[in-house]
Amino acid sequence: MYQILVAFQSALERADETNTISLVSMLRCMWKVLPTIRESRYAGVLFWLAVSLLQASHLGFYVEAACLLRASLENLEKQGIFKDMSVPQALLICRQPLEGVASELDEMLRISFERNFTFSLSAIIFKGMRHSGLRPSAEAALKTLLRVTTVAEMENEDISSADRNIMSPDILGYFLALIPVTTTTESYHQLLEECECNIPDGIDDPSDLERQVPRLDLDTLGISDPDTALLVTSFVGTILTSAQGDDAETQMLYDLLASIAVAFPQVVAIT
Repeated sequence: MYQILVAFQSALERADETNTISLVSMLRCMWKVLPTIRESRYAGVLFWLAVSLLQASHLGFYVEAACLLRASLENLEKQGIFKDMSVPQALLICRQPLEGVASELDEMLRISFERNFTFSLSAIIFKGMRHSGLRPSAEAALKTLLRVTTVAEMENEDISSADRNIMSPDILGYFLALIPVTTTTESYHQLLEECECNIPDGIDDPSDLERQVPRLDLDTLGISDPDTALLVTSFVGTILTSAQGDDAETQMLYDLLASIAVAFPQVVAIT
């Protein structure tokens, strides 16, 4: 793995946007090799390499970078680094050796992993959800992040899914980013189950014949304070800028904004 990284660095220094075949091949090699290494000391670095490539928004790198993100995250999970601390905390520790360069890239894109990890990472990955060829990779990356974060929380907090009625803020961004592929009642309930979150009673009224899409519930999503409401409103607004405007996804997200407007009118007023 060290040799691959050295070769990748050398190839990256010589690369241009018209010839990325060697870089893509090396990325593919990394994520295919990583699962065979039980405890790779490079897994944390590889995770942030994948994030930086996704931040760069080069379509040629997206699929391989998303696969590398998943492979490195799963390797770190096997190493047990998410025990006794949250996934964002552990990953930010892995980022410390790269802080200088990573912070410059964050500043250019006006995001902050320190202030809100899940929404920053979700925004970076979400760009792939609007490209048919990239959507499966984006969905898989978001679901891996959601699963690993949920499992770590359940183990660290020693709680069962039967006791979990409110979604964790550490997975809320991933959950919202998956709404474009979660527009039926069945798929929405499945996603809640993957979050180990109980399906609230009465959320889908069978007598409401005009309603064809699931209803996003503020209590279940844990939107109970103005700061969370502001983050969600801003993120949902970004998602809607690239939505079709007449589909189930749009209806679900506008319904969510309407609910936030009722509960937190001052937040919607400033966004």
